[in-house]
Parts: sequence; structure tokens; C-alpha cells
Amino acid sequence: MSNSRINLFWLIIFTLTLPIAVVFSTHLARKSFERVKLDEQTVYVKGYAELPITSDRAEWATQIVERNADLTQAYAALERNRLTLLQYLASHGFDQNVVALGPVGISELRKRDAKGNTTNDVEYFVVRQRFSIASNNVQSIAKAARGAGDLISGGINLDSDSPQYLYTKLDEKKLEMLEQATGNARERAIRLVGGSGENLGPLRSASQGVFQITPAFSNEVSGGGYNDTSSLDKVIKAVVTIEYAIREQ
Repeated sequence: MSNSRINLFWLIIFTLTLPIAVVFSTHLARKSFERVKLDEQTVYVKGYAELPITSDRAEWATQIVERNADLTQAYAALERNRLTLLQYLASHGFDQNVVALGPVGISELRKRDAKGNTTNDVEYFVVRQRFSIASNNVQSIAKAARGAGDLISGGINLDSDSPQYLYTKLDEKKLEMLEQATGNARERAIRLVGGSGENLGPLRSASQGVFQITPAFSNEVSGGGYNDTSSLDKVIKAVVTIEYAIREQ
């Protein structure tokens, strides 16, 4: 076969296979590009975990307030009512040695003249003393606080705070709840990515949100972390944000 015929043969072969080669190479380039883009895609999901808890510590504070134009009588009334209050607390299981007594405070309200200006004459003295208790016996403190109205109706001038209900084992629960929240995030990511026909890749990043302690059945949250102290029964809520890579099936 002459050289001219050989060259013509290979020219024909090249001409016939060139379109196929172009299509095949274009397909490979496109698949490679898609794979690179796909490897750069990620999905962000939030994971949640909740744990019902019951407060294991309570604190309650109240103060006796007496007003009288005579300071001696005001202080005498404070002493009488102090004894009554201490007896009341003892009846709920809180002996005097566990009751924190604040110092006695004395202030005075001065009279005003016809023009509303303050004078040097004392209208009455105000004598007050603060009492507080703290205990793991949460129910006893709750009961004592609820019954404070009986003291007021009995003639004692009480200025009572609302009890504070606390949970002291949050640190013990954090790791467990973070694990649950992370598992929840992965489940969400699998469902989300699987629905689009792709596979979930490796974890890229993870961040922990704030822990929230809210009253039971409450949706109240705060960006800085909500810590409810008004309720006996509460819920701890943990949130994590997870980033996963996406893989082609």
C-alpha cells in the first residue's frame, strides 16, 4: 500500500472518530467539573435535644417592714414579728440556724410643708430586716412561700420575694445533651440530603449554641441563654449547628 493510501486511511479514521472523542472528552470534563463543585457543597443543619427536669434547690427571701412615728415602737414591732416569722419557718422545717438574717435597717420619712418642700420633722420611721433560706428541700420552701399570705393577714408587714427554683446538675447533663443534639442534627442532614438524591459527606464544622432552661411547655428562648428560676418543673434545651459535606451518589 502506498504512503498516500495509508495517509488517506488514517485521515478517514481520524475524521470519523473525532466527533466521538470530542463528545467523550467533553463528558469527562463536565463530570469532573460537577464532581469538583459537588465536593465544595455543604449543608448546615441545627440539632436539638430536650430534657425535662425538676428543680433540686430553692431560695426564698422576705423582709419584715415596720413603720411608726416612734422609733422604739417600730423596733419593738419588728422584734415581735421576727419571732413569729422564725416560728413559722421552723414549722416548715427551717430552724433558726439555717435562716440567714440581714442587719436591721432604719430609714425615716420627713414631713412636707404646704408647698411640698421637705421639712426637718420626721413623719415616721421605717425599720426593716431581711430573712432568707436556701435548701434542697424544694417543696418545703415552696409551701412556706405560698403560706406567707397567712402571716400578712395576721398583721405582719412582709415584703416577700418570689421563690427562686434552681437546677444544680446542668453540667452533668451537658455532654449527654450535646451528643443527643448532634445525633439529631445528623439525622436531619441525612433526610435533607437524601431527599435531593445525594449522600451525606464528612463533618466539616460544629458549633454549640447556648443552653436554655425554660418552664415546662414554654417556647421562650433567648439568644444569650434563658435560665428560668420561677418554675419547679423545667426543660433543658440544647442546640448545635453542624456543617456536613455533600457527596455524589
